Amino acid sequence: MAHDPHHASHDEAPAGPVTADGGTADPAGTTRRGHGNPWVVLAAVALGTMMEALDGTVVAVANPVIAVDLDTELTTLQWVTNGYMLAVASFLITAGKIGDRYGHKKVFLIGMAGFAASSALAGLADSIGALIFWRVVQGISGALLAPSGLAVLKSTFPKDKLKIAIGVWSGVSALAMAAGPFIGGVTVDLLGWRWVFYVNVVVCAAALAVGGWAIRATRPEGAGRPFDVPGVLLLTGALFSLVWGIIQVPGHGWGHAYPLGSFAVAVVLGVAFVLREHRTREALLPLSLFRLRTVSTGTTVLLIGGFATFGASFYLALYLQQVHGFGPLRAGLGLLPFTVLFGVGAPTGAVLNQRFGPRVPLTLGLVLIAGALLGLSGMTEDSSYHAMWPFLAPLGVGMGMVAPTAIEMIVSSAPGHLSGVASGLQQTALMLGGVLGTAALGSMISSRVSGVLPGRLADEGVGDPLAGILRGATEVIAQGVVPVPPGTPRMTAEAAARAGHAAFMDGFQMAMLGGTVIVVIGALIALLAPRLETAPADRPGEAVPTTH
Repeated sequence: MAHDPHHASHDEAPAGPVTADGGTADPAGTTRRGHGNPWVVLAAVALGTMMEALDGTVVAVANPVIAVDLDTELTTLQWVTNGYMLAVASFLITAGKIGDRYGHKKVFLIGMAGFAASSALAGLADSIGALIFWRVVQGISGALLAPSGLAVLKSTFPKDKLKIAIGVWSGVSALAMAAGPFIGGVTVDLLGWRWVFYVNVVVCAAALAVGGWAIRATRPEGAGRPFDVPGVLLLTGALFSLVWGIIQVPGHGWGHAYPLGSFAVAVVLGVAFVLREHRTREALLPLSLFRLRTVSTGTTVLLIGGFATFGASFYLALYLQQVHGFGPLRAGLGLLPFTVLFGVGAPTGAVLNQRFGPRVPLTLGLVLIAGALLGLSGMTEDSSYHAMWPFLAPLGVGMGMVAPTAIEMIVSSAPGHLSGVASGLQQTALMLGGVLGTAALGSMISSRVSGVLPGRLADEGVGDPLAGILRGATEVIAQGVVPVPPGTPRMTAEAAARAGHAAFMDGFQMAMLGGTVIVVIGALIALLAPRLETAPADRPGEAVPTTH
């Protein structure tokens, strides 16, 4: 947003001029070293954002260990991840608006404190119900801190440095999501699954200390505006119903009353929200934002990118642990090429974005992701790890190019007083894509397993009653687990395991092919990304940033 010296936001407590070392001087002339320093602020915000993003994927590798320790089924265990993502996805846009209304520093620090407390309590959980509850609280806290973190950067960095800051912020966020399975594997193997949550407390404490000191409290531009409470309730309800319905799909199918009822509620609330936003003067999420191709294209691409990477990484982790018998640490190491090469894709995408605009890195990144999924679709239960890892490379590079580019498109296009909402929008798209990817790919796997399992059991010579038991456990086998009852003769158990794993891989192949088609559609959409777009100012004296 262009700086207007006569109409800018004012500090609640004037910070004074910036000193040569990046600190600020108070009115008495004493230097407060580090206070307001943009790079110190970026470090604090990046730490907080890293924790919120990391916790969306970090428990993927820990899930089998948690299942044994807390004695729970995999269908229930999925809520350790889905409960967190449900809370985040439902609340992100509203949380961004809360920051726009009441101050982003305040909301960021409250979210950070809540995240630390809920992480500690999740680590102490002695039942699966308690763990899921605290994961939901974690999600709400993460939704508070994430959008306000980006808005803090927009109010802290000068215009010529803001793009760099957004690139670092978005890169850290997306890299944390990608690194989740590896970090989770190392932590679980060395310290136990509870430390996946305990480590958050240490990082959050550091971010609170640095952020509380370095971030300047500024009066938000939207502080005097009414808060659209009906819009908040309608949007939150619509997103909650949509994500809830998607999560129900793997266990019930798309045509079951549970997901269909949830989708119907989501549609009704969504339509009511749109009508509300058209009528109100102070919309929670101004629909005019989506008339900008930078926003609509970036949001769609993030949704599809999250679909592919969340979904693929979830089932690849299960494949390594359940089919190949890898431990958590080894599985995390197995996914390392994806994590490391994400770090290669991010700066590469930034360079391409700077030179050619977002169309090139978005399209190229999605083509690489599609190629990776197509390659993974050729894997079988007998494939070695060496047949898998070469396809993790384009998956990592591709998402590394896509995520920061699309995020920068969205947040740079939004007016300053909607910076929190824009940040919430892009993260909602990524989270919603992740939930949809896990559910949709899981549904494809489950459907295929149901169809091929009887034949696979017959091929291995597994007869009744064991074959009957396994045919009734397709949902579990669709997670890569073959529930052979204790006491089954070794030869029969091995034959059943081969049949179950072969059926799982049949489903995995179908899911990867389905994902490939969706990502190719995303690449075609990315071709619509504009090189340059300027939104009309929606208030006197306010210029809207452009995306190059």
